Amino acid sequence: MHYQSRHTERSNKFAFLNYSKTPKHFRIWTSSRPKFLFVLTMFIVNLFNGSIISSANASEIENSIQIKASNEIAIKREYLKHIISQQERLLTSLVDTPFMNAYIAKNQESDRDSLSELFLTAATINKYYMQVRFIDAQGQEKIRIEQSSNDSAPMIIKEAALQDKSSREYFTATQKTPAGELWHSPFDLNREQGAIEQLINPTYRIAHPVYFDGAFSGMVIINLDMTYVLKYLTESNDFLIYLVDSDNELLTHPNPKKSWSKYLPGRGKHLQTTALTSEKMTHSLEDIFKNGEGIRIILREKISNEPSTKD
Repeated sequence: MHYQSRHTERSNKFAFLNYSKTPKHFRIWTSSRPKFLFVLTMFIVNLFNGSIISSANASEIENSIQIKASNEIAIKREYLKHIISQQERLLTSLVDTPFMNAYIAKNQESDRDSLSELFLTAATINKYYMQVRFIDAQGQEKIRIEQSSNDSAPMIIKEAALQDKSSREYFTATQKTPAGELWHSPFDLNREQGAIEQLINPTYRIAHPVYFDGAFSGMVIINLDMTYVLKYLTESNDFLIYLVDSDNELLTHPNPKKSWSKYLPGRGKHLQTTALTSEKMTHSLEDIFKNGEGIRIILREKISNEPSTKD
């Protein structure tokens, strides 16, 4: 009995050690249920708050990108508007000069020479002019000032080299343009003798009809070299920039080998994606170019370490 009592006492003692003290990693489930619920609740709350903060940060970043894009487009639009409107005013002044009236009225060589000198001066002081021309009512070039591609001074082209432009779109379209209004060309690549020049020259033309006694008597047209303008429009530290027309033809692409898809073979159209059609990441330039092409500027955020020529 004594042995049995001692054995029972030892057994009870070990039973107490084995079952009355729950291991630490189980206590939260057994002896501290309220504490467990509190910890679980706090964990869920923190997780939920973290999700909200993460979502808010993402939204804030997105808004910042949108605002930056909107501001950059606004600056580029103002620059472009200034350039084009300046050329329109200069063109109008060339048409309204007394030298033009004298030449149209009398068609004398001396008056043409005076008008040629005026055109030459205009080309000399304006770096954007590739050509300044007067084309008569039959479509024949009568005056042509040409800016050299090697940065030398512009020159008056001799009469023997002047061309018949009666079949060109810019002539037939300007014939139909009312007095006092301007015609704006599509944005394309300069052609000579009907072929695109090997060294491509992005060109934008503005023409002004000349009327005498109510009859169409010819036109003054300027060919603008848009190389530097496009460089400014498409340069950005934060975005890849595209110029696209209403048919999704690419005028400019971050990869030059994809630019001018309408005019150069083997170059595909621009593929729209949701990322490229955000309201603040694209904007029409039609109100500035006024040529019916529906040109728009599109910005896409640069991805870190992404080459600018990829798309």
